[in-house]
Amino acid sequence: STQGVSSAASDVYKRQEFVSSCIEAYKVRHAMKGADAANMFEKEGVLDYLIDGYDVLHTQSLEYVIDEIELYLKKRGAVR
Repeated sequence: STQGVSSAASDVYKRQEFVSSCIEAYKVRHAMKGADAANMFEKEGVLDYLIDGYDVLHTQSLEYVIDEIELYLKKRGAVR
């Protein structure tokens, strides 16, 4: 429960939870280790992309968000 937690802290928690869900879903889709997916997200700017786009992205399906991450990574040349 976030009762008693400031709304700013609650928002940070929600964003962290969203990012964690994205890492987990990406890892599963690509049969990767979680640490490898997390490291790639950090190295390639995916974490910033997810946090910056949170207001729109978190309203979409996780499948849609993972598709968007794949497009983002392809545009950066990070994956084929």
